[in-house]
Amino acid sequence: MSGAPGNVPPESLARPVQDGSWPADPFLLLREWAPENGDPDRPLATVATVDTEGMPDARTVLLTAVLDDGVTFHTDARSRKAEQLRVRPVAAFVVRWPESARQVVLRGRVEESSAEEQRIAYERRARYLQLLAWVNTAGFARLPRAERERRWGDADADGPSGEPPAAWTGFHLRPSELMFWEGSAVTASRRVAYRRVGDRWATEALPG
Repeated sequence: MSGAPGNVPPESLARPVQDGSWPADPFLLLREWAPENGDPDRPLATVATVDTEGMPDARTVLLTAVLDDGVTFHTDARSRKAEQLRVRPVAAFVVRWPESARQVVLRGRVEESSAEEQRIAYERRARYLQLLAWVNTAGFARLPRAERERRWGDADADGPSGEPPAAWTGFHLRPSELMFWEGSAVTASRRVAYRRVGDRWATEALPG
């Protein structure tokens, strides 16, 4: 997490990592940084997986929710990342807040979330993203632009279904490690590492 932040916030903002005032439970800090789970404006995140040949892979998703023991994100069950996670259920997850010079990395095991949680996540998605879940298939992607625009308009006119498509799925990342990074305008950036040790979290301050 080295490098200068894109936008350095005023030092009057609460800076728990800079101040050494982080809580014992990392999810308390993560919930302070992330929007409420019901907020439709979800943060972008990068999820990194490993394929069957051991090669790393990464792509951008939305952070769906922060739970008491991890985070969730949702995608098409036919996607490359979903296939990789079923074979090797481990991932790293990076969320950035450039406007406040903050970033968090989570690493741990992944499991598919429950059908009820998937339904709630779909209901909270913006209309565009609900349509995307239904329409954006491999066959749709191969169509000429004009045809894709026509079909999208038809789907939009019909309105998104209240239920997610069969290919809609979600994943629950339960981290064993979290790394919070916080920048500063007047001193070096700083990280705090949380590592699971038995039934508690061990913490350590690290250079940014």
